[in-house]
Amino acid sequence: MAVTRTPDAPRARYFTARAQLTCSPPRLPLARMHDFLDALAKRGALLDPAAATYLAQLRDPVSHFDALEPVLPRGGLVITLLEIQEAERIAVEAARAARRPRLDAAPALALASPQALARDLSPASDFADDLRVVRDITGNSTCQGSVEDFTKVFRSRLHALSRILRQRREFLNAVTLEKGKTLVREFATTVIVSDVRTTRNGYRMLTVEDETGRAEVLIPKDTPAIKQDFLLDEVVGLVLEDKGKGYLLVKAVVRPEVPNGRAARTIPEDFLVGFLSDVHVGSKTFLDERWTKFLAWTNGGGGLAKAMKYLIVSGDVVDGIGVYPRQDQELAVDDIYRQYEELARRIAGVPDHVRVVMLPGNHDAVRPAEPQPTFPLAVRKLFDSHVTFVGNPCTFTLHGLRVLAYHGRSMDDWVSGLPGMSYHRPLDVMKEMLSRRHLAPMYGGKTPIAPEAEDYLVIDEVPDIFVTGHVHAVGMETYRGVQLVNASTWQAQTAFQKMHNIEPSPACLPLLNVHTGQATIQRF
Repeated sequence: MAVTRTPDAPRARYFTARAQLTCSPPRLPLARMHDFLDALAKRGALLDPAAATYLAQLRDPVSHFDALEPVLPRGGLVITLLEIQEAERIAVEAARAARRPRLDAAPALALASPQALARDLSPASDFADDLRVVRDITGNSTCQGSVEDFTKVFRSRLHALSRILRQRREFLNAVTLEKGKTLVREFATTVIVSDVRTTRNGYRMLTVEDETGRAEVLIPKDTPAIKQDFLLDEVVGLVLEDKGKGYLLVKAVVRPEVPNGRAARTIPEDFLVGFLSDVHVGSKTFLDERWTKFLAWTNGGGGLAKAMKYLIVSGDVVDGIGVYPRQDQELAVDDIYRQYEELARRIAGVPDHVRVVMLPGNHDAVRPAEPQPTFPLAVRKLFDSHVTFVGNPCTFTLHGLRVLAYHGRSMDDWVSGLPGMSYHRPLDVMKEMLSRRHLAPMYGGKTPIAPEAEDYLVIDEVPDIFVTGHVHAVGMETYRGVQLVNASTWQAQTAFQKMHNIEPSPACLPLLNVHTGQATIQRF
């Protein structure tokens, strides 16, 4: 388990989470259900009602079941919905490893050509601004760094994610660890993972906690859950059984996850939202010439540029001062406020019909610990009135569409702590964030976390659009109805990136049509 923790990381008592299939399925034709169950009965499979209803929603449920059958548990009389979903997760991981299409995700967002996307769009100036901040730490920070503060943030995390998990049928009657240990049957509970290790016999042993206590839980090596990877401080749902041997036996592991079967949301207004990140003004590697081309396009790029109503800027807008060793050798502007002055001058070139939404990142002049409040007043006063400043992360709505904007610093921890993650595939990391419904669960890693009374890094409501930056890549995809965007950088390859063989994808502008769901990437 490649997870690190600082030796003095405070241990607070914590708690649980995960949800899926929160929508009630439509009523099915009785004949179709009978045909489906008869086909499975011939294969020797019996399903509980929830599993049968879930599978019968699919276009070809029998083929789907046949694909899962090799990894379904053996020996049980009835196959449950939980076992079906666990088999889907295993099949997805196997498909990813073999570079086959995922079973549980929509295909990659089909990118249209800029010319095709520009057809029949209304000018953005036809629409009044409709931007409402829903969740932002700015002005709401209360933490002082005490042990009690850490207890509060973990309690908030557990409660928030437990509410999501309890929307699942199998967790409606979830109990605490203390209560579960008194039962003589299987029980469901939600907990925080505080330690992960592998025994000499190949079993996985977890130490988990909730508000009532802690427990050692064992995952046998012959169960599907043994293939799962765990992050310290993440909230999971567990189905457990007490074997009276000093530990609890894990029967199933579930995560909060985004409900399956969600369609991507669209709205009646037919404007575009643009996304950029990691501008790094002040660096010698800032791509000034390509930024000039971008500004020229926004002011005269035809129907596509005229239809861009919002521009979301996801942090690291300047290069900062003293962010990393010997940074001064790579700076063209060595004063932080002059960097923001330069940025304000460049942002002023964006036409007035574009509402700019700007959040900070780890290079910006705000506290490094997340969640980060927005820029100080001295910085905000440098910019025109068409710029809206928010914290990192921030949830806001655009004409009713729910947007989660996050700079993405925690990707450093996800890549180092979770097998299969890579800086070259940031969309995979974003899917893991959605699956665990948390932006940065790992305390004590590379991402400093501020212990606020509320955990602002929990993804409590599923967003319609989820945008990040940080890794200087670009990509767009749809995952379970959520439009994923990793925004591009405006900085050429740095010395650090060369050393780590990281190739940026600079000067690209992802664009999303919020009416049709179509997307494109405009390159400069």
